[in-house]
Amino acid sequence: MVEPGGFATRSGKNPNPLNNGYKTKPNPLYDGLLRALAGVAGKLPAGDPAAAPQALLKIVDADKPPLRVLFGQGFYPMIQQAYADRLKTWDDWQDLSVEAHGRVG
Repeated sequence: MVEPGGFATRSGKNPNPLNNGYKTKPNPLYDGLLRALAGVAGKLPAGDPAAAPQALLKIVDADKPPLRVLFGQGFYPMIQQAYADRLKTWDDWQDLSVEAHGRVG
């Protein structure tokens, strides 16, 4: 599974999640998320769409290809922080997690 970042597919710029060309009516519940994504997308360098196929072919040819891979800059630090936050929450609530399992045997 390839998780792509923003690529310069629209006039050499990152796609704007607030103006993405979709014809469906936007759901106002996602307005805050879309504004946050637009703020991040404008700060990250847009990737070169021509580079992605070469990277994908390296995965295809790899002896042990990854199940998941990130394409683009800026993704890794954000995901690293998100998972660190999740791991901390799970650690903080581990006792309750074990309690929820109940008695076995």
